[in-house]
Amino acid sequence: MKVFVTGKLSQKAFDALQNFAQVDAYESDDPMPREEVEARLEGKDALVCILGDKIDAELFKKRPQLKLVANVAVGYDNINVSDANDAGVLITNTPGVLDNATADLAFALLLAAARRIVEADTYVRRGEWKGWKRELMLGAELNGKTLGIVGMGRIGKAVAKRARAFGLNIIYTRKADDKKTDDELKKTFDAKRVSLHDLCKQADFISINCPLREETRHLIGKAEFALTQPHCVLVNTSRGAVIDEEALVEALEQGKIASCGLDVFEREPNVPERLMKMPNVVLAPHIGSATKETRAAMDELAVKGLLEAFSGKLPANAVNPDVWKKFSARK
Repeated sequence: MKVFVTGKLSQKAFDALQNFAQVDAYESDDPMPREEVEARLEGKDALVCILGDKIDAELFKKRPQLKLVANVAVGYDNINVSDANDAGVLITNTPGVLDNATADLAFALLLAAARRIVEADTYVRRGEWKGWKRELMLGAELNGKTLGIVGMGRIGKAVAKRARAFGLNIIYTRKADDKKTDDELKKTFDAKRVSLHDLCKQADFISINCPLREETRHLIGKAEFALTQPHCVLVNTSRGAVIDEEALVEALEQGKIASCGLDVFEREPNVPERLMKMPNVVLAPHIGSATKETRAAMDELAVKGLLEAFSGKLPANAVNPDVWKKFSARK
């Protein structure tokens, strides 16, 4: 079989893949043009891709021999799963292995925004610091405050674990109506499930951890920012489009929230100029999973799922397991 990889893999993952298949790899961190992806997919059975690669019906139509797409990310909003189902293409992702790294970054952004770390660093580097002052760079303390987690999945739970260590009270929203899970979250984190409306009203800090779906696009917009407290700090390590970016900018400018920490943006890699000019906004270039250990684990999981699928075993990280029979027949 033949596999095309649109980015670098860890050596361990690459070796495992090369021992199983003929591998054509794009050895660069720069985004790969769509035309080149299509060209190099000719004759390939599988694709290992990154979240910047758009996978849709057009691609499946041009490369009908493609049977599997391994997305090296937990989110798969870059892939039209419905189109994949129609084409009989199995999709896999990399859940679980990046929970801690992403939660760490969420908390790093939360602390940086709440304690004004970036502002303080810039202040010192510019030579503006002339000595200790009582009111200098006053920020927000976490202990005893309320953190609202939007999306209490694996990463949301990892954020909650860290939040408890900082003495935060936890409220959350989640899509599934599951009393057993809510009871477990209450027992583990003393967390209370609330509506999005109440979360926005009550939270001193908000962490966005839900996946991007059609129903979560612009989940946080003008109506939600109209409810937030003016001292609220917002952090997003999910996907940029979960927040209406224009509404966010307006909320910051109008003082409806105090600050935010963002690892993701609605039109990546484009960041609104108004956001970049705000000293109370902490910006990161989508590095939620960017630790050596996590990126290697993501690569290995992506390759593991691919090898299992072509060896006749439905991988646990299959996004669309219902297409397995169709995939198996095509394989």
